[in-house]
Amino acid sequence: MNAGTSGEWVDRDADWTPDYASMLRLNGQVHVVLGAGFGIGYQTSHALASVGARVVCVDRDEERAEKVAAEVDGIAWTGDITDRDSMAALFDHVDERCGRLDGVVDIVGLAIYKGLLDLTDEDWAFHHDVVLKHAYLALQYAGRYWERTGTGGSVTFVASVAGMTSSPKTSAYGADKAALMSLVRTAAVELGPLGVRVNAVAPGVVRTPRQQANPRWTRDLVVANVERTPLRKVAYPSDIASVLLFLSTPLAGHVTGHTITVDGGNSIVFNVVSPEPAPTA
Repeated sequence: MNAGTSGEWVDRDADWTPDYASMLRLNGQVHVVLGAGFGIGYQTSHALASVGARVVCVDRDEERAEKVAAEVDGIAWTGDITDRDSMAALFDHVDERCGRLDGVVDIVGLAIYKGLLDLTDEDWAFHHDVVLKHAYLALQYAGRYWERTGTGGSVTFVASVAGMTSSPKTSAYGADKAALMSLVRTAAVELGPLGVRVNAVAPGVVRTPRQQANPRWTRDLVVANVERTPLRKVAYPSDIASVLLFLSTPLAGHVTGHTITVDGGNSIVFNVVSPEPAPTA
């Protein structure tokens, strides 16, 4: 048995088996990737396109947006998604150009590494915009579209383990990521009756192009993070994009309101060095 997107109840035999391979296909669907220009967004655009989706590649940098759109045979769109008018124009463009909307994946987020006592009001406002405001706007405009069309869809965000655990020097970033995960839960409840699923992934340390270009992320620091990770390996953008792809497909059709942690097990470790076991007789 299963509930349809408009809330009706559909009876099925308990042993009914779907075509699982086809549930990974997004042929003919339109998915918007916010922050598609590089890193996790770039990989997510390729992942969605690889299973048949038409991808609207959104980035503040026109050259990056056009580059990834050309690679995935998608549509480039440039604008500031923290601005309401710009976000409204984006969803109008998608409707006019594509005539449908099936999913949104919002990658955008950036941390300023600064201690709590050194944060300024400008730093706090920056994190609110670049981590949280665009998520709220995306949910509003996508939700209103699906409320009008009755077609349903999915919205998936990139949160962070910084919003789940203490994360020194990222207090504003962590606070907004925690708020994002709360927003995901509330949006899932409010938009669920419209057939809309809302989820997030929470990465740990990811070797994105931005991180690789940051001189403060030394090899020793990366190795130290790998050594405290149960899987003993570093994550790359494709590791996160893989889970974002799953959440965007019918394979995750009964998953909503959740944040999936994708950190190699890092956040489950109690980071205290234990004493050696006592010798046995």
